[in-house]
Amino acid sequence: MRPADARLDQLLGTGSAAFRATFDLVPDPVGVLWALRDSSGAVIDFETGYSNPAMDRMLGVPLEQTFGRRLLEETPAFRDDETFKRMRGVVETGTPAVVETAVESRAAPIARIAGVFVHRAIPFGPDAVMNLITDITAQRRLETELERYAKVAAHDLREPLMAMRLFVEQLATGLERGRDERNELLLESLRRTNARARLLIDGIMEYARHGTAMDFEKVDMAALVADVLESLTAVLSETGASVEVAVLPTIHGSSAQLSRVLQNLIANSLKFRSDAPPRVKIGAELSAEAWLFTVDDNGIGIPPELGDEAFAMFKRAHGDDYAGCGIGLAVCRKIVEAHGGAIVAEPAPGGGTRVRFSLPSVAARVMAPVPSTSE
Repeated sequence: MRPADARLDQLLGTGSAAFRATFDLVPDPVGVLWALRDSSGAVIDFETGYSNPAMDRMLGVPLEQTFGRRLLEETPAFRDDETFKRMRGVVETGTPAVVETAVESRAAPIARIAGVFVHRAIPFGPDAVMNLITDITAQRRLETELERYAKVAAHDLREPLMAMRLFVEQLATGLERGRDERNELLLESLRRTNARARLLIDGIMEYARHGTAMDFEKVDMAALVADVLESLTAVLSETGASVEVAVLPTIHGSSAQLSRVLQNLIANSLKFRSDAPPRVKIGAELSAEAWLFTVDDNGIGIPPELGDEAFAMFKRAHGDDYAGCGIGLAVCRKIVEAHGGAIVAEPAPGGGTRVRFSLPSVAARVMAPVPSTSE
C-alpha cells in the first residue's frame, strides 16, 4: 500500500483523494517535495512527499522506499545542483519554472537517472513544489540522428553522384566514336561509382534500422555471445581464430540489438587481423553504475589519433585496403547509446584493438561462465 502524505491531506483536505487518483493516472512522472526551512524562513532542504507510479518507474524505486526522505541529508552535494536551486527559487518566489535539462548518471538523492528531461517546477501551496517530468531523451536522440543523416547525405553521397555525372558527360561525348577502349573504361568507372553509391545508401538504411523501437528484456550476455560465435563458426574456422569468453552478466536490454553489437565487434577483430591467427577476448566488470564490457583482439590495431571519429558513419580507419562502407562501429555506438551506455575504441595493451562499452547495471547479475574458448 502506498504511504499517505499527511501534509497533502492538510493542504487539500477532502480534495486530496481526487488529487492522488488523478495524478496516479498521469503517464509522466509527478512528485511533490515539501520545503524545510530554518529559523529565518529560508529553504534549507526538501523532503519527499506524494509521487505517482510513473515517478516510481523513472527512479526504479517504489514510493514506499522514497517517501519521507530528505534530499540534502542524503546527498549534501545536491545543494549546488541547478535542479535544487531551481526548486528552492520556485518555493521562495512563487514563480513556476520550466527548463529542459540534460542529466548525466551521477550520485543524486534517492536514485540515479540519466537523459534529457523537461522539468516543470510549480509552486504547490506556500511550502511545496510540484515537479512534472517529461523524458524527451528519445526525441532529442532522434533529432541528432536526423541531423547526422543530413550531413552524411550532403557530404558522402555528393562525391559519387558528381563523379557519375562527369563520367556520363564524358561518355556522351565519346559515343560518337562508338565503343572504344576509352568508353569501356568510362563505363567501368560508372559501374564502380554506382556500386559505391548503393553501398553508402545501404549503409544509411542499416544504420537507421538499429537503435530504435527496442523491446527491453533480461539478456543473458553469456548465451548471447555463444549464439554470435555459433553464427560466425565458418569464418572462425577459416581464419584459425580463438575466442576467450569470461564470466558475463545478465543485463536489461534488447537481445537482438546487443547481438548485433557483439557480432560487429567480433567480425571486425577477424576482418582486421594481423599475420598471426586472430585472438579475441571478451570480458565484463561491474562498476558503480554499469557493466563495462571489453573486447580485445591481436589484430592490426586502430590509429590512436582517430579517437571518437572511429564511430562516425562511413569512417574507414584503414581506408580502401579493406572492403566495407564503415558503418559497423557507427551502428554499435547507436545501439549502446540507446541503452544508456557509451563506447570507446583504443589500442589494446600489447597490440591490436580494445573496444569497451558500458551498459546500465540495473537488474544485472553474474551468470555461470560459458566455455572459455571457441575455435
